[in-house]
Amino acid sequence: MLETSNLAVGYGQPLISDINLKAEPGKIMVLIGPNGSGKSTVLKTITRQLKIQQGSIAVLGKDMACLKERDVAGIISMVMTERIHPESMTCREVAATGRYPHTGRLGILSDDDWRAVDDALKLVHAESLAEKDFAKVSDGQRQLVMLARAICQNTAIIVLDEPTSYLDMHYKLELLKIIRTLAHKKNKTIIMSLHELDLVKMTADIVVCLDGEKVVKTGTVDEIFSGSFIQKLYGIKEAEFDPSDATVHLLPENSDTSKDVRAVASIKNRRKSSAKVIMVQGTMSNAGKSLVVAGLCRIFKQDGWRVAPFKSQNMALNSFITKEGLEMGRAQVMQAEACGREPEVCMNPILLKPTTDKGSQVIVNGEVLGSMSARDYFAFKKQLVPDIIKAFEKLEETSDIIVIEGAGSPAEINLRENDIVNMGLAEILDAPVLLVGDIDRGGVFAQLLGTLELLQKTEKERVKGLIINKFRGDKSLLDSGIEMLEEKGKIPVTGVLPYMHISLDDEDSLSSRFERKEQKLVNIGVVRLPHISNFTDFSAFELIDGVGVHYIGSASEAEKMDMLIIPGSKNTIGDLKWLRESGLEAAVKKFAKDRLVFGICGGYQMLGKMIHDPFGVEEGGSIRGMELLDIETTLEKDKTRKQVETQTAAVPGKLAELSGKRIAGYEIHMGRTELAGGAGTEPFVSGACSGNVYGTYIHGFFDADGIAFIVAEAAAKDKGVRLKSANTDYRKFKESQYDLLADTMRAHLDMDAVYSMLSYAQIQQTDGE
Repeated sequence: MLETSNLAVGYGQPLISDINLKAEPGKIMVLIGPNGSGKSTVLKTITRQLKIQQGSIAVLGKDMACLKERDVAGIISMVMTERIHPESMTCREVAATGRYPHTGRLGILSDDDWRAVDDALKLVHAESLAEKDFAKVSDGQRQLVMLARAICQNTAIIVLDEPTSYLDMHYKLELLKIIRTLAHKKNKTIIMSLHELDLVKMTADIVVCLDGEKVVKTGTVDEIFSGSFIQKLYGIKEAEFDPSDATVHLLPENSDTSKDVRAVASIKNRRKSSAKVIMVQGTMSNAGKSLVVAGLCRIFKQDGWRVAPFKSQNMALNSFITKEGLEMGRAQVMQAEACGREPEVCMNPILLKPTTDKGSQVIVNGEVLGSMSARDYFAFKKQLVPDIIKAFEKLEETSDIIVIEGAGSPAEINLRENDIVNMGLAEILDAPVLLVGDIDRGGVFAQLLGTLELLQKTEKERVKGLIINKFRGDKSLLDSGIEMLEEKGKIPVTGVLPYMHISLDDEDSLSSRFERKEQKLVNIGVVRLPHISNFTDFSAFELIDGVGVHYIGSASEAEKMDMLIIPGSKNTIGDLKWLRESGLEAAVKKFAKDRLVFGICGGYQMLGKMIHDPFGVEEGGSIRGMELLDIETTLEKDKTRKQVETQTAAVPGKLAELSGKRIAGYEIHMGRTELAGGAGTEPFVSGACSGNVYGTYIHGFFDADGIAFIVAEAAAKDKGVRLKSANTDYRKFKESQYDLLADTMRAHLDMDAVYSMLSYAQIQQTDGE
């Protein structure tokens, strides 16, 4: 912490007085003001380059005037505006000067010191500059090296005087994201000055405003960038500056200011957003878009940005309930977790949940709008553009960067009209596009070139980079193909991503999960219903050593399992009929006599005596259930949507170890279930149980720490075996997977190129608004 008390600064006499500042760990304090306002003078005084005129400065609770130079160098490091011109020094040697406060009297660097230097260069992505002549690299590269010098000095406080001077946009963003990481991840105290107010707005935690005589105002970004304060500070017209995004507008001479305010607000019916965007599209479904988006989200988060995912329309059977009780796609939940933020329905304003081969339930802003055939929805969807734009605008209020995911392929000619999810959305938001192809399925060059060829000229111009995904083997074998691809496509290949063995709740991973056949010590069979939903409910079991999760579709497969799970369904009655016709119902009943059966949501409903559909929510009428639980379900028009956190009561039977355990998840169903009152069936957590059969409405039931292991251990006990460990903290595991995903993508993706592609969203007016 650094604190000033009645500080006066100047050159031999006080120029600015009564400076009372408090810079805290983990925070970025930015000094702003017009030229000559005293920003550099304050910073030079803090770093003891100038003498204190009056007052005091305390660092880490000590009066700085009482500290020796060496002590100050161990607390405060600096990156100042003046350019240094060392002779015949490499960048590594310049950075190493930051270690001298930590050496002995002889000033000899140890191996640990050099490791600290190399680590600092790596942190600022300047390791490739290490052996280059410092005098011959660019200004931007020198600034990175000087920041590395400050970092390896390993001080609690870093002071930077206009660090973005002389830098182009790329190096400005690179430098600032590192500074944010130092503050928010390394808990450093950052004090710096900046001229670019748009960068101030996206970087600062506290803003200090100087006018050459005094500190005019101190506050948060929102407090400083409100009203016309900035215009007054810099002596400009109100219409010449837009505080919402910190942009400057050049007005005609002798202009009417009131008219210009209105003109600036309506230029071309577009507006500059507070968030930058990039969009990921694919050559086909399952090309890996969702994971690429999640990886980019994690990288941007690690680099210190407030980042969010966005998918205007998602078709999926897997959904999630937010804290507000609103429904959204699981893919965007996974991506939100990668961003380190709470899932919000504005990340996925439109969700389509297939109920039949020809129709889907349409969910808008988290609430059911109704069911539509594919043809009806195609004609209707353009009316949803205002909902998409409103959701996007809400999301950018809390985001620096938004990573947008497309759906399917942008080259589906039959879907181009009224497109709201691929190039149509890119057009609405004026977003740059990364195009992903899947080499694992073969034909990746044809995929990418064919897609580009089918795009319209303006659409192709939006594609800024190509990604080859899921590659196995020696990348050099692709060199000739990449050369041809870039020559014919006129677009650079931004990266070749390897086939990544990442365990996340990815919609695209369902097909690979279905293919798993390897038998383990304990084998859990998840019935592969035709309309299975929320397959992510069972991911926690996959972390347990010795447990295999198998998606089964026949009675013969069921017999080989040690536990059966009937999962959720988007067509409970239809899937119950399929169970009956396939022979799996009889197999489940036989299985339940001596082994565990667990039903979730629709699967829980199927385990009961009757399912009634008086309102025609699915097929109408009533149908007999599997009669393993004495319950009856009535399907209703209104959907239940809520998050659940509870503690279990006494649990009978094989799952008695669940008694008193914390369960957290969510309910999402269109049915009301009641115990029929017969003997043998008891209440369970948001469900019922009888003998070896348990059912609940809670999705995510097994995700809480230790729950999946207790259930798997009960199945193991029936089999007469024991599992090795209870290492099933699924949430911690997912965090490690997000970091692994980001690390892998950083190693194989040109992130400098990706950062250069980012651009501010410019929302276009459309016929749907």
